[in-house]
Amino acid sequence: MNRIPVVLDTDIGTDVDDALFLLMALASPEIDLIAVTIVDGHVDQRAQIAARLLGMAGRADIPVYMGAQRPLAEGRGPTWFGHEGRGVLDMPYEGPVAQIHTLSASEFMVEASKKHPYHLVAIGPFTNVALAFQLDPSLAQRLIHLTVMGGMVHPETYTAKWQQFFADTRILPAHMDHNTASDVRAALAVATAGIDMTWVTAEITFCTPLNKRAIELFRSSDTHLGNAMAAMLSIWNDEWFHFIPQFPDYPSPFPEDAVACLHDPLALASLFPQQWMTLEKQSVRFAIEGHLFRIHPVTTSIDAYHQISVEVDTAAFETFYLERIETFLKALSA
Repeated sequence: MNRIPVVLDTDIGTDVDDALFLLMALASPEIDLIAVTIVDGHVDQRAQIAARLLGMAGRADIPVYMGAQRPLAEGRGPTWFGHEGRGVLDMPYEGPVAQIHTLSASEFMVEASKKHPYHLVAIGPFTNVALAFQLDPSLAQRLIHLTVMGGMVHPETYTAKWQQFFADTRILPAHMDHNTASDVRAALAVATAGIDMTWVTAEITFCTPLNKRAIELFRSSDTHLGNAMAAMLSIWNDEWFHFIPQFPDYPSPFPEDAVACLHDPLALASLFPQQWMTLEKQSVRFAIEGHLFRIHPVTTSIDAYHQISVEVDTAAFETFYLERIETFLKALSA
Protein backbone atom coordinates (compact mmCIF):
# COMPACT_ATOMS: atom_id res chain seq x y z
CA MET A 1 0.00 0.00 0.00
CA ASN A 2 1.25 3.47 -0.90
CA ARG A 3 0.64 5.39 2.32
CA ILE A 4 -0.39 9.05 2.10
CA PRO A 5 2.13 11.38 3.81
CA VAL A 6 0.11 13.76 5.98
CA VAL A 7 0.88 16.87 8.00
CA LEU A 8 -1.89 17.60 10.48
CA ASP A 9 -2.61 21.22 11.42
CA THR A 10 -4.80 21.27 14.52
CA ASP A 11 -6.20 23.24 17.46
CA ILE A 12 -6.24 20.07 19.55
CA GLY A 13 -7.49 20.25 23.12
CA THR A 14 -10.78 22.15 23.01
CA ASP A 15 -13.33 20.11 21.05
CA VAL A 16 -12.32 16.47 21.46
CA ASP A 17 -12.71 15.80 17.71
CA ASP A 18 -9.10 16.81 17.02
CA ALA A 19 -7.88 14.06 19.34
CA LEU A 20 -10.33 11.67 17.67
CA PHE A 21 -8.72 12.59 14.33
CA LEU A 22 -5.21 12.06 15.68
CA LEU A 23 -6.08 8.60 16.93
CA MET A 24 -7.72 7.66 13.62
CA ALA A 25 -4.67 8.87 11.68
CA LEU A 26 -2.40 6.67 13.79
CA ALA A 27 -4.79 3.73 13.40
CA SER A 28 -5.11 4.01 9.61
CA PRO A 29 -2.74 2.00 7.43
CA GLU A 30 -3.53 4.38 4.55
CA ILE A 31 -1.89 7.30 6.41
CA ASP A 32 1.73 8.17 7.17
CA LEU A 33 1.48 10.97 9.74
CA ILE A 34 4.77 12.84 9.44
CA ALA A 35 4.16 15.86 11.70
CA VAL A 36 1.58 17.71 13.80
CA THR A 37 1.38 21.51 13.75
CA ILE A 38 -0.53 23.52 16.33
CA VAL A 39 -2.69 26.63 15.92
CA ASP A 40 -4.87 28.97 18.00
CA GLY A 41 -4.65 30.28 21.54
CA HIS A 42 -2.32 28.62 24.03
CA VAL A 43 -0.37 26.71 21.40
CA ASP A 44 2.22 25.61 23.96
CA GLN A 45 -0.39 23.71 25.97
CA ARG A 46 -2.05 22.34 22.82
CA ALA A 47 1.38 21.11 21.71
CA GLN A 48 1.87 19.33 25.03
CA ILE A 49 -1.50 17.58 24.60
CA ALA A 50 -0.55 16.40 21.11
CA ALA A 51 2.93 15.34 22.24
CA ARG A 52 1.59 13.27 25.12
CA LEU A 53 -1.14 11.60 23.06
CA LEU A 54 1.45 10.69 20.43
CA GLY A 55 3.65 9.20 23.12
CA MET A 56 0.76 7.24 24.62
CA ALA A 57 0.02 5.88 21.14
CA GLY A 58 3.60 4.67 20.74
CA ARG A 59 4.43 7.38 18.18
CA ALA A 60 6.72 9.72 20.07
CA ASP A 61 8.78 9.85 16.86
CA ILE A 62 6.28 12.21 15.20
CA PRO A 63 7.40 15.85 15.66
CA VAL A 64 5.15 18.68 16.89
CA TYR A 65 5.47 22.34 15.84
CA MET A 66 3.78 25.33 17.46
CA GLY A 67 2.15 27.96 15.27
CA ALA A 68 0.03 31.10 15.37
CA GLN A 69 -1.77 32.04 18.56
CA ARG A 70 -4.06 34.73 17.14
CA PRO A 71 -6.01 35.23 13.88
CA LEU A 72 -4.58 37.31 11.06
CA ALA A 73 -7.35 39.90 11.44
CA GLU A 74 -10.90 39.80 12.72
CA GLY A 75 -12.26 36.45 13.81
CA ARG A 76 -13.86 34.46 16.57
CA GLY A 77 -10.54 33.18 17.86
CA PRO A 78 -8.50 32.53 19.79
CA THR A 79 -10.66 29.96 21.55
CA TRP A 80 -9.88 28.67 25.01
CA PHE A 81 -12.61 27.14 27.17
CA GLY A 82 -10.44 26.30 30.18
CA HIS A 83 -10.72 22.51 30.25
CA GLU A 84 -7.93 21.99 27.72
CA GLY A 85 -5.46 19.39 28.97
CA ARG A 86 -7.73 17.84 31.58
CA GLY A 87 -7.84 14.08 31.22
CA VAL A 88 -4.47 14.07 29.44
CA LEU A 89 -1.88 16.35 31.03
CA ASP A 90 -3.20 15.79 34.55
CA MET A 91 -3.17 11.99 34.47
CA PRO A 92 -0.23 9.88 35.74
CA TYR A 93 2.04 9.07 32.82
CA GLU A 94 5.80 8.59 32.76
CA GLY A 95 6.21 7.29 29.23
CA PRO A 96 7.75 8.99 26.20
CA VAL A 97 6.26 12.08 24.58
CA ALA A 98 6.80 13.55 21.12
CA GLN A 99 9.33 16.34 20.74
CA ILE A 100 8.02 19.90 20.45
CA HIS A 101 10.27 21.84 18.05
CA THR A 102 11.13 25.54 18.01
CA LEU A 103 10.66 26.00 14.24
CA SER A 104 7.29 27.66 13.66
CA ALA A 105 4.45 25.65 12.13
CA SER A 106 4.27 27.77 8.98
CA GLU A 107 8.04 27.61 8.47
CA PHE A 108 7.94 23.85 8.91
CA MET A 109 5.16 23.52 6.32
CA VAL A 110 7.27 25.38 3.77
CA GLU A 111 10.59 23.65 4.53
CA ALA A 112 9.09 20.14 4.67
CA SER A 113 7.41 20.63 1.29
CA LYS A 114 10.79 21.32 -0.33
CA LYS A 115 12.03 17.90 0.76
CA HIS A 116 9.01 15.68 0.13
CA PRO A 117 5.46 16.48 -1.10
CA TYR A 118 2.76 15.82 1.47
CA HIS A 119 -0.98 16.12 1.94
CA LEU A 120 -1.83 18.95 4.35
CA VAL A 121 -4.94 18.43 6.47
CA ALA A 122 -6.10 21.51 8.42
CA ILE A 123 -8.72 20.89 11.11
CA GLY A 124 -8.43 24.14 13.08
CA PRO A 125 -8.48 27.84 12.19
CA PHE A 126 -6.59 28.36 8.92
CA THR A 127 -4.03 30.84 10.30
CA ASN A 128 -0.94 28.61 10.07
CA VAL A 129 -1.78 27.61 6.50
CA ALA A 130 -2.35 31.22 5.42
CA LEU A 131 0.96 32.26 6.99
CA ALA A 132 2.74 29.44 5.17
CA PHE A 133 1.34 30.64 1.83
CA GLN A 134 2.45 34.17 2.73
CA LEU A 135 5.98 32.90 3.39
CA ASP A 136 6.09 30.99 0.12
CA PRO A 137 3.20 31.22 -2.38
CA SER A 138 4.79 28.38 -4.39
CA LEU A 139 3.94 26.04 -1.49
CA ALA A 140 0.60 25.54 -3.24
CA GLN A 141 2.39 23.85 -6.15
CA ARG A 142 4.42 21.53 -3.92
CA LEU A 143 1.64 20.16 -1.73
CA ILE A 144 -0.06 16.97 -2.87
CA HIS A 145 -3.41 18.37 -1.77
CA LEU A 146 -5.06 20.47 0.93
CA THR A 147 -8.00 19.07 2.88
CA VAL A 148 -9.81 21.19 5.46
CA MET A 149 -12.54 20.64 7.98
CA GLY A 150 -14.48 23.84 7.52
CA GLY A 151 -16.78 25.91 5.40
CA MET A 152 -20.45 25.38 4.70
CA VAL A 153 -21.85 24.98 1.19
CA HIS A 154 -25.26 23.29 1.36
CA PRO A 155 -27.16 24.32 4.52
CA GLU A 156 -30.28 22.60 3.16
CA THR A 157 -28.68 19.24 3.98
CA TYR A 158 -28.73 19.81 7.74
CA THR A 159 -31.11 17.40 9.48
CA ALA A 160 -34.68 18.47 10.30
CA LYS A 161 -33.74 18.97 13.95
CA TRP A 162 -30.96 21.35 12.96
CA GLN A 163 -33.22 23.17 10.51
CA GLN A 164 -35.69 23.76 13.35
CA PHE A 165 -32.84 24.99 15.55
CA PHE A 166 -31.82 27.60 12.96
CA ALA A 167 -35.43 28.71 12.47
CA ASP A 168 -36.06 29.10 16.20
CA THR A 169 -32.77 30.76 17.17
CA ARG A 170 -32.19 32.72 13.94
CA ILE A 171 -28.55 31.64 14.01
CA LEU A 172 -27.11 31.60 10.50
CA PRO A 173 -26.03 28.06 9.56
CA ALA A 174 -22.62 29.39 8.51
CA HIS A 175 -22.11 30.60 12.08
CA MET A 176 -21.68 26.96 13.13
CA ASP A 177 -18.41 26.60 11.24
CA HIS A 178 -15.92 27.44 13.97
CA ASN A 179 -12.74 26.99 11.92
CA THR A 180 -13.44 29.58 9.22
CA ALA A 181 -15.19 31.94 11.65
CA SER A 182 -12.13 31.93 13.92
CA ASP A 183 -9.99 33.62 11.27
CA VAL A 184 -12.05 34.69 8.28
CA ARG A 185 -9.17 36.48 6.52
CA ALA A 186 -7.01 33.38 6.76
CA ALA A 187 -9.88 31.25 5.44
CA LEU A 188 -10.27 33.53 2.42
CA ALA A 189 -6.52 33.63 1.80
CA VAL A 190 -6.26 29.83 1.88
CA ALA A 191 -9.36 29.31 -0.28
CA THR A 192 -7.96 31.59 -3.00
CA ALA A 193 -4.33 30.41 -2.83
CA GLY A 194 -4.66 28.43 -6.04
CA ILE A 195 -4.34 24.96 -4.56
CA ASP A 196 -6.64 22.00 -5.20
CA MET A 197 -8.75 21.59 -2.07
CA THR A 198 -11.25 19.32 -0.39
CA TRP A 199 -13.78 20.93 1.96
CA VAL A 200 -15.34 18.63 4.57
CA THR A 201 -18.08 20.99 5.59
CA ALA A 202 -20.00 21.83 8.74
CA GLU A 203 -23.45 20.82 7.47
CA ILE A 204 -22.09 17.27 7.06
CA THR A 205 -19.99 17.02 10.20
CA PHE A 206 -22.51 18.46 12.66
CA CYS A 207 -24.86 15.68 11.63
CA THR A 208 -22.33 12.88 12.25
CA PRO A 209 -22.41 12.14 15.99
CA LEU A 210 -20.35 9.75 18.09
CA ASN A 211 -22.38 7.59 20.48
CA LYS A 212 -21.57 7.50 24.19
CA ARG A 213 -20.62 3.82 23.91
CA ALA A 214 -17.29 5.11 22.58
CA ILE A 215 -16.32 6.15 26.12
CA GLU A 216 -16.53 2.58 27.37
CA LEU A 217 -14.71 1.30 24.28
CA PHE A 218 -11.80 3.60 25.05
CA ARG A 219 -11.82 2.86 28.76
CA SER A 220 -12.03 -0.92 28.31
CA SER A 221 -8.72 -0.93 26.37
CA ASP A 222 -6.93 -0.41 29.71
CA THR A 223 -4.26 1.73 28.04
CA HIS A 224 -3.01 5.22 28.89
CA LEU A 225 -4.29 6.40 25.51
CA GLY A 226 -7.71 4.80 25.92
CA ASN A 227 -8.13 6.22 29.42
CA ALA A 228 -7.12 9.69 28.23
CA MET A 229 -9.55 9.58 25.32
CA ALA A 230 -12.36 8.36 27.58
CA ALA A 231 -11.67 11.21 30.00
CA MET A 232 -11.56 13.82 27.25
CA LEU A 233 -14.83 12.56 25.76
CA SER A 234 -16.53 12.60 29.17
CA ILE A 235 -15.38 16.14 29.94
CA TRP A 236 -16.46 17.40 26.52
CA ASN A 237 -19.87 15.74 26.81
CA ASP A 238 -20.56 16.68 30.43
CA GLU A 239 -19.45 20.31 30.27
CA TRP A 240 -19.72 21.61 26.69
CA PHE A 241 -21.19 19.44 23.95
CA HIS A 242 -24.92 19.80 24.65
CA PHE A 243 -24.71 23.38 25.96
CA ILE A 244 -25.55 26.32 23.68
CA PRO A 245 -24.30 29.46 25.50
CA GLN A 246 -26.54 31.91 23.60
CA PHE A 247 -29.61 29.74 24.21
CA PRO A 248 -29.09 27.84 27.48
CA ASP A 249 -32.72 26.69 27.65
CA TYR A 250 -32.98 25.50 24.06
CA PRO A 251 -32.96 21.69 23.67
CA SER A 252 -29.71 20.42 22.22
CA PRO A 253 -30.02 19.58 18.50
CA PHE A 254 -27.58 16.70 19.03
CA PRO A 255 -28.89 13.19 19.77
CA GLU A 256 -29.21 12.52 23.50
CA ASP A 257 -26.85 9.55 23.36
CA ALA A 258 -24.13 11.47 21.47
CA VAL A 259 -20.97 12.64 23.24
CA ALA A 260 -19.22 14.41 20.34
CA CYS A 261 -19.31 14.93 16.59
CA LEU A 262 -16.90 13.24 14.22
CA HIS A 263 -16.06 16.56 12.54
CA ASP A 264 -12.33 16.08 12.09
CA PRO A 265 -12.25 12.29 11.56
CA LEU A 266 -14.48 12.90 8.53
CA ALA A 267 -11.80 15.19 7.11
CA LEU A 268 -9.27 12.38 7.41
CA ALA A 269 -11.74 9.88 5.94
CA SER A 270 -12.05 12.02 2.81
CA LEU A 271 -8.47 11.04 1.93
CA PHE A 272 -9.58 7.43 1.39
CA PRO A 273 -13.37 7.66 0.93
CA GLN A 274 -15.42 4.49 1.01
CA GLN A 275 -19.14 3.85 0.72
CA TRP A 276 -19.87 6.05 3.72
CA MET A 277 -18.81 9.34 2.08
CA THR A 278 -19.69 11.13 -1.16
CA LEU A 279 -17.47 13.92 -2.50
CA GLU A 280 -18.21 16.07 -5.55
CA LYS A 281 -16.25 18.62 -7.51
CA GLN A 282 -18.21 21.88 -7.50
CA SER A 283 -17.76 25.41 -8.78
CA VAL A 284 -17.71 27.86 -5.88
CA ARG A 285 -17.14 31.49 -5.00
CA PHE A 286 -15.74 32.73 -1.68
CA ALA A 287 -16.66 35.85 0.29
CA ILE A 288 -16.64 37.44 3.72
CA GLU A 289 -20.16 38.51 4.61
CA GLY A 290 -21.20 39.85 7.99
CA HIS A 291 -17.93 38.72 9.61
CA LEU A 292 -18.46 35.18 8.36
CA PHE A 293 -16.57 33.31 5.66
CA ARG A 294 -18.98 32.05 3.01
CA ILE A 295 -18.79 29.51 0.20
CA HIS A 296 -21.39 29.88 -2.54
CA PRO A 297 -22.07 27.30 -5.27
CA VAL A 298 -22.07 29.25 -8.54
CA THR A 299 -22.05 28.77 -12.29
CA THR A 300 -20.44 32.14 -13.14
CA SER A 301 -17.76 34.32 -11.50
CA ILE A 302 -16.11 31.14 -10.23
CA ASP A 303 -13.23 31.38 -7.73
CA ALA A 304 -12.39 27.68 -7.64
CA TYR A 305 -13.44 24.20 -8.64
CA HIS A 306 -13.02 22.30 -5.38
CA GLN A 307 -14.05 18.97 -3.95
CA ILE A 308 -16.95 19.26 -1.50
CA SER A 309 -18.43 16.74 0.92
CA VAL A 310 -22.08 16.28 0.01
CA GLU A 311 -23.28 13.17 1.84
CA VAL A 312 -22.25 10.85 4.67
CA ASP A 313 -23.79 7.60 5.85
CA THR A 314 -23.39 8.60 9.49
CA ALA A 315 -24.10 5.19 11.03
CA ALA A 316 -21.73 3.40 8.65
CA PHE A 317 -18.95 5.90 9.27
CA GLU A 318 -19.31 5.74 13.06
CA THR A 319 -19.10 1.94 12.86
CA PHE A 320 -16.01 2.18 10.66
CA TYR A 321 -14.39 4.65 13.05
CA LEU A 322 -15.03 2.63 16.20
CA GLU A 323 -13.93 -0.65 14.65
CA ARG A 324 -10.68 0.88 13.43
CA ILE A 325 -9.97 2.46 16.82
CA GLU A 326 -10.80 -0.73 18.71
CA THR A 327 -8.35 -2.70 16.56
CA PHE A 328 -5.63 -0.11 17.17
CA LEU A 329 -6.14 -0.03 20.93
CA LYS A 330 -6.10 -3.83 21.14
CA ALA A 331 -2.76 -3.88 19.33
CA LEU A 332 -1.45 -1.16 21.63
CA SER A 333 -2.37 -3.10 24.75
CA ALA A 334 -0.93 -6.39 23.50
